Parts: sequence; C-alpha cells; structure tokens
Amino acid sequence: MHRELSKPCVTLQTLWLEYREASAAQAPLKPYEYSRFCDLYAGWKKKLGVVMRQVHRAGEKVIIDYSGRKPHLVDRTTGEATEVELFVAVLGASNYTYAEATRSQKLADFVGSTVRMFEYFGGVPEVLVPDQLRSAVSGPDRYEPDINPTHPMGGRARR
Repeated sequence: MHRELSKPCVTLQTLWLEYREASAAQAPLKPYEYSRFCDLYAGWKKKLGVVMRQVHRAGEKVIIDYSGRKPHLVDRTTGEATEVELFVAVLGASNYTYAEATRSQKLADFVGSTVRMFEYFGGVPEVLVPDQLRSAVSGPDRYEPDINPTHPMGGRARR
C-alpha cells in the first residue's frame, strides 16, 4: 500500500475503495470505514524509520568514501593477513558500485582509486561527492569545503 501511494494519481481513498470492494467478497467480514482505514495506515507509517529521499539524475554524481570497516587481504602462500582500506564509489541514479582495496587512505592511494573508478565506469560524472574524506577535503566547511588541488575534483567543491 505504501509503495502504491508513491504512484501518480493514487490516494488513500482510491486504495480504500479497492480494499472495500475486495472485502465485500468475504461475506461475514465487514470492511473498515475510511477514517479507521486512514488511522491504521497512519499508525503503521509512524513505525517506519526516518528516510531522506534524494533524487539523482543519471550521470550527475558519484558518491565516494572509504568504508568504516577495514577488511584484510590474506597472502595465499604465507597466510599473513594485511589490513587494508576499502574505497567505495556509487553512482547516484543507478547505485552502480565500484570498490577496491588500497593500502591506505593517503592522497596517492585515493587519487589512484578515483582514476581507476573513472576507468571502470567508462566516464566522468558531473559531480564527485566525497564524504569529508581527509584525502579529498583539505579544509572542511559546510558550504564551501576546500578540495585538495591534487585530486581530480581540483580546487574548490561546487554544488
């Protein structure tokens, strides 16, 4: 029902009318009245977690970050485990994802990962959105962060 309401021209009243018709086929049961139907839906909806919906145009942006957890690479011959960083990039509209392990989050690794990400995606989006990465953002600021000039984003971030 919740997904149906996101479709154009679908209202709680149209869903209630469909529910009432379907309930009529089940003779002994009496369907809820419209006000009760709405109250039950509102009560269910309150239990949903808060979600921030964002609309992304195709090719517009890629969100880049390192995962919080550090995986390990294991050497097949020695069995030695080496802790690595996990670079992750996601295209906003499609959720198409690129990920790779790097030795660190230092600038050289970060720039290399970003270049390989562009190669993997086969193009460059309009906007790169780093999540306050230390290797990408040299001067954090809510409105005008300073972007490391060595990074492919260059100079200043644009909104």
